[in-house]
Amino acid sequence: MRKLYITSRILFAVLLLLSFSIKKPNRCEVGPKNYSFGVKLGIAPSGALTQYAIIRYKNDALVSIQPTDLSRLVKIATGRWPLPKTYIFHDYFKQYNMNNDSLPDGTPIDYGVAFDSLWKVRFSHHPFDQNREDGWSQGDIRPSLKQQKFIYDRYGVRGYDQAYFADSSFFKLLKDVMNPAWVEEYKSLH
Repeated sequence: MRKLYITSRILFAVLLLLSFSIKKPNRCEVGPKNYSFGVKLGIAPSGALTQYAIIRYKNDALVSIQPTDLSRLVKIATGRWPLPKTYIFHDYFKQYNMNNDSLPDGTPIDYGVAFDSLWKVRFSHHPFDQNREDGWSQGDIRPSLKQQKFIYDRYGVRGYDQAYFADSSFFKLLKDVMNPAWVEEYKSLH
């Protein structure tokens, strides 16, 4: 009887220790690593030439893509507003070294202009306003095959209508469209 009592106490102690050592999933796992941002280039259902989104991941798997407007995206990405459904503020622009950024020649980068220039990657002319400057695409409504390959190799984006320039590619594209050397290289691909 005594052996049974000692065995049951040892078994209870082992199970108790195991229950404390097993990591329980955190139902509220949210934070900067679980969110990102993206942009699609093309004519969106709203008539806009870009469609922005807040992208959420859980355990490195895509959970949701929530379309949003540029104003909201910038407020969240710069840490002025919290991440959706959290009280967490995170400056992604700082994380990707985009605050007070400048080109190699010292020219400051204005990301407002970068957002306004994204359509030029996709179109040779502005689809709605022919009085605007030309785009950088070698095709009327989509880039040339060499430009498409360049975009895929650099950003991992294949189809502009379906795929987002997301995560680090989103921020890299914003930097690139402000870089005159990148623009000239992109425009030269026929």
